[in-house]
Amino acid sequence: IKGALVGLGPPVIELYRQLKIAGAFDGIEEVMELGSQDFWCPQQNLIKALFAAFGRPAPGPELLATNNTSQRPARLLYEALGMKYQCVDVDGRVGTLVLDLNFDSAPEGHKNRYRLVTNHGTSEHLLNQYNVFKMMHDFAKPGGIMIHAVPFTVHLEHGFFNYQPNFFEALARANSYETLGLWVGPDWQLASFIPWDPMLLDFLTLSSKTTHLLVVAQRKMYDRDFCVPFQEVYENMVPDEARARYSMVIDGEVMDGKRAKYLTKDAILAKEYLTEIQGLNNWIASYKGQVDGLKHELAVTQHY
Repeated sequence: IKGALVGLGPPVIELYRQLKIAGAFDGIEEVMELGSQDFWCPQQNLIKALFAAFGRPAPGPELLATNNTSQRPARLLYEALGMKYQCVDVDGRVGTLVLDLNFDSAPEGHKNRYRLVTNHGTSEHLLNQYNVFKMMHDFAKPGGIMIHAVPFTVHLEHGFFNYQPNFFEALARANSYETLGLWVGPDWQLASFIPWDPMLLDFLTLSSKTTHLLVVAQRKMYDRDFCVPFQEVYENMVPDEARARYSMVIDGEVMDGKRAKYLTKDAILAKEYLTEIQGLNNWIASYKGQVDGLKHELAVTQHY
C-alpha cells in the first residue's frame, strides 16, 4: 500500500537533508519502508542538496527529472544515497517483502534490524492501526529512527485516518521513544516545516484543498515489546484494574500501567521535593553567611 499522494515528495527530501546534517542519519546503511514507495521532487536543487549532505556523487537525470505525475521507485533514491533498500507491501513489487500490514508480523530475520523505518503515507490506509505501528516498532533496531509523514488536518477521502500530534506523543511515552521532531508540513508540495505547537491551529488555513502533513521523527531506545499507548488526558480517569492491562517502558524496564502511574507520580513529587529542599538549603546557607558576617562585625567592634 504505497502512499500515492504522499510518498517521498519535496518535504521528505528536505527532511532527510536536515536530519543528515544534524547527524541523525549517521551510520544508517539499510532502510525498511512501509509500502513500496515512489519518490518525486521537481525542485532539482533539493535533490542536489540532499546528495551533497550525504557526500554522494551528483544525481543523474533519472533522479532529477521527476514530478508528481512522473515518479520513480524510492529504491533508486536510497541506493544512490548509499543505503540498502527494503520495503514491505502486499503488491509483490520486485524486492518487496510480501506481508499484509493489517494482519502479519515482522519475520524473525527482520526484527530489531533496521536503523531507519519509514511510514510515508501508508498507515492511514490500514484499518489495523495496532498492527502497523507494532510492526514499525519491531522492524526498528534499538537506536534506530522511525519517520512518519501522514495526513494531518482536512486531507479528506485520502485514507481511513488522519493523525493527531498527541497520538505520537502517546506512542513515545508508552514506548520510551525519543522524539527528534514533530512538525507540520503546510503542503505536500512544499519543502517547509513548522515545529508543532497547538497554537498553530489558530493560523493554519483549512479548506477542501488542504493537505497538511504531520511529520514525526522518533528514535526507538530499547529492545522491548511494543506497548499500546493510552491517551494521557484520560489516564487518571481509568480504574487501576483497567490500567493494569496496559504496559509502559520506563528507563528500559516494562511495567504495567498501574505501577507506571504511581511510579511516575512519585518520581514527579520526589523531584519537586528535592527542588524545594535545595531551595531551602540555599536560603539556610544564605542566612548562615549573614549570621557569620554579623558575628565577624561584632567581634571586630568588641576588639576596638
